[in-house]
Amino acid sequence: MTEGLDTLLSTLNPQPSVHVQTYTAPPPSPESINNETDAELSTKVVLADLESSLGSYDAFLIACYSVHPLVSAIRERVKPDVHVVGIFEASVMMALGLLPQGNGRRLKTGGGKKEGFGIVSTGKYWEEVLGEGVRQFLGVDDGVNCDRFKGVETTGLNAGELHSVEPEIVREKMKDAVKRLVRGRDCSAICLGCAGMAGMDEMVREALDEELGKEDSENVYIVDGVKAGVVYLEGLLKAMPDRKK
Repeated sequence: MTEGLDTLLSTLNPQPSVHVQTYTAPPPSPESINNETDAELSTKVVLADLESSLGSYDAFLIACYSVHPLVSAIRERVKPDVHVVGIFEASVMMALGLLPQGNGRRLKTGGGKKEGFGIVSTGKYWEEVLGEGVRQFLGVDDGVNCDRFKGVETTGLNAGELHSVEPEIVREKMKDAVKRLVRGRDCSAICLGCAGMAGMDEMVREALDEELGKEDSENVYIVDGVKAGVVYLEGLLKAMPDRKK
């Protein structure tokens, strides 16, 4: 999975002053984060491995699509001018910024509601968990619907299976989840809800073409959380004063 992210990052063309270093959590961290227990274990392993070197970096991107405890854990251990974000939070911020203002529309079809964003993720566990994560991130009270958030649909595959299962099965399940997400929901931005989905834009676009038609498909943004996170952190490093100077 890390190799896939390295390939993706090579397409971003960051400023010469920006160096992105990838890291894979060592055992006994789980190979795939499939629930809260996995997230807690990975946090403990990473902190034990990296805590002594946290001061060597200007920013951290946590490449697990969840409300991952490692985000807040690292924030608590670094100085205020060291920026930390998860790909979940970064993708939500980017998706919101891409939506039409007010009642504006990009989609020709749909129910006439405010356009919003949705998430395509892995196992069914994430449907409720990510939905709650979005509401918490946006400050929406429990039980209150957010008209900008159109929900979560899942493939039934975990992060590891996205790259170990037969490619045609992955394509079929990804496309099915995308079609369910946009069907009648006025969804004009889709967040790829797993770091393992990096580079799968083409099959998402194919599903959009089939479900919405070419014209509306071209008006739907596909948001990769890894790309969003790198761009967000690079922007913060440029815009916020460096207190070390």
